[in-house]
Amino acid sequence: MKRIALVVASLGLFASAAQAQTAPAKPPVAPAVPAAAPAAAAAASSVKPQGCVASHGALPQNWAGQVFALDGETLGGSGLKAPLRIWGVQAPALRDAQRIETVPGMRARAALEDLLGRADHKVKCRIARYDSGCRLVAQCALDEAQPIDLGGAMLASGVVYGHELDEPLSWEPRAAQRYADAEYEARKARKGSWPHWLGEK
Repeated sequence: MKRIALVVASLGLFASAAQAQTAPAKPPVAPAVPAAAPAAAAAASSVKPQGCVASHGALPQNWAGQVFALDGETLGGSGLKAPLRIWGVQAPALRDAQRIETVPGMRARAALEDLLGRADHKVKCRIARYDSGCRLVAQCALDEAQPIDLGGAMLASGVVYGHELDEPLSWEPRAAQRYADAEYEARKARKGSWPHWLGEK
C-alpha cells in the first residue's frame, strides 16, 4: 500500500509540475508596479547604502564607457565595479523560475542591445543611487553627437514599463513625466510586449 501511495503522490506532483509549465504566464494588466514591488520596496529600504559603499566603493556621480546588456534594464561594462540599472524602467524577467529564457525578457534585452549598437555600445550615465542589489541606478544616454536616452527609448519601444517614477532626478525634474508619456504612447499603440501584457491576442 505504501508503494501505491508513493506512486500516486509522485504522479500528482508530476501533473502539477506539467500544468505549471504549460500554463501561460499571466501578463500584467497595466504598467503599474508589479505585485512583488511592496516586498521589493521593503527590502530596498532595509538595505543600507553603507553596505554597497563598503563592497563597491563610494557612489560616483557620473560614469562613461562601453557596456553590454545583461538584461532589458541592466548594463555591465569593463571597469564597472557594480552593474548599472537603467533608472525609471522595469524589464520583464529574462528567465523564469525554471531558469528558462522568456520571450518578453529576450525581446527587452535584444532591444537594449540594438540601441547600444548604434553608438558602439558607448554610454554616458548620471548616477542616482545604489539599489537593493547594490546596482548603480543611473540615467544613461548613448554617447554620440545626438544622445538618445536609453530609458526613454526603451519605454517608447514598448518592451519595458515605468518603474519608481516617483523618484525625482535632481538634474532632470521632469524625467518621470517624460517617461510616463513615452510608456502611455507605447501602450496606446500596442508596441512591443504591450499586447501580451494586456492579454490581447
